Amino acid sequence: MLLVTSAFAACSDKLDINTNPVQPVTTSSNLRLPGVLGNMAYHLYSHARFSVYHSYYFTNRLGSTRAIEDTWNYNSITRMGAWRWHYYDVGSNVNGLIERAIEEGSTNYLGVAKIMLAFSYLTATDSFGDMPFTEAYSGSYYPKYDTQETIYAGIANLLDEGVAALDQESNKSLVMNSASDLVYAGDLQKWKAFAFAVKSRMLLHTANFTNNYDAVISNVNIALSNFDDAMIKYPESSSDLWEKNLWGETAAQPEWQFADIKNISANSLPTDFLMNALTIDAVAGKYDPRLYALTTPGENKKYLGAKESEGLSDLNLPTGTTYKDFATLTGGFWTADKSPYPFILKEELYFIKAEAEFYKGNATAAFEAWKQGVKINFSRLGIADGESLNYLSSSKVPQDAGELKISDIMMQKWLALYLQSETWVDMRRYNYSATAYPGVYYPKNALKEWGGRNIQRFPYDPQTEYVYNPQEIARLGATARDWCFNPVWWAEKSTLK
Repeated sequence: MLLVTSAFAACSDKLDINTNPVQPVTTSSNLRLPGVLGNMAYHLYSHARFSVYHSYYFTNRLGSTRAIEDTWNYNSITRMGAWRWHYYDVGSNVNGLIERAIEEGSTNYLGVAKIMLAFSYLTATDSFGDMPFTEAYSGSYYPKYDTQETIYAGIANLLDEGVAALDQESNKSLVMNSASDLVYAGDLQKWKAFAFAVKSRMLLHTANFTNNYDAVISNVNIALSNFDDAMIKYPESSSDLWEKNLWGETAAQPEWQFADIKNISANSLPTDFLMNALTIDAVAGKYDPRLYALTTPGENKKYLGAKESEGLSDLNLPTGTTYKDFATLTGGFWTADKSPYPFILKEELYFIKAEAEFYKGNATAAFEAWKQGVKINFSRLGIADGESLNYLSSSKVPQDAGELKISDIMMQKWLALYLQSETWVDMRRYNYSATAYPGVYYPKNALKEWGGRNIQRFPYDPQTEYVYNPQEIARLGATARDWCFNPVWWAEKSTLK
């Protein structure tokens, strides 16, 4: 027994049963970044998956049968995957990337990591409001929830730090190329432009009550000086669910435990709000050419639109209407398995500039930026220049700066950012105002208990926050049934409503 004990003690000095000697416990920055970027696309989708019903792109086919999409009721959900996509899939992996990049001296990866963390936080807080920021990833089981105003300041700092890191040249930096950087193939100037684009988006959210439109315009101009579209591109074909756009025909569900990740486009219809926006002459059956790029024809080659939350139960639909009388929502430019997933597009920057210039009273500059945004969007969707010019000369849109209204800017931005959750941010900034969104209405099947209020935010994840951080949830009042109807900071402060 003494010999055995001595031998065991000697071995235990050399071996750690918690460490696999043939499995690495860390990996280099160039191998970490692709996962972060891919997860960011899924994070953006996890917000858009619900916001497309809150911002009037889609309505459930049957109407009143799905609590979230039809009645705006999140009280029965068991998971809110968008919370996890930020804090775990993007956030924790970005923090690991930051630590590794610092160890390596890879300032290029450090810069991109901080910019992506900022972008992820902006996406998340715009849906949730107050969140853990200063105490996030601190090891605390119950981190405090910072105000959204504090988080916005933190996002700005992360963006500045990211750009500063990219400006540092280090011969220790690992190579960044198309294999590691799925967005810009290692072009750091493009990443810096993207950082300014993110800041432009963020500043626009508060410019109306901070009187800071000059900063918005300045950051947009810096971004546009070297900007390329930021997006994740998927392969032409793949059997791997992780390599498909989540809006695609397959309705990929790569993480089966999250029921909310699967798109229900096949059981949804385009709203009448969307179809009105894409109709030039209803009597003549003349539509905006983008309709045919964003959707595919239904079996009956008709393009009806159903009221939000009502679907086929919409009493205004012709007698005998079926789902075959509507456009198919999958297979379009942004909704095929192989479609790219956008982070920020160039046309968004022009519409941001147009809105800022509009409120600065610079009508000519606003009109030129607005027109440029429309042209870029038409071109992106593969629509011929002639059709673009025909559209811009039609009665559907203003013909000069004197005719430009805020609704022209916001509706064109809404169409250009089709299915992106940023349009829900815009709608909440304007509190669903008909001045910005002509023809918008309150959904018939939104529960009466909401008192006619518009939905304003997502609930926190029931399986984590309400279980492990109940003190903060109680402090915020987030257990109330109508929590989702309390405006986030920038919506409450908005002077645009």
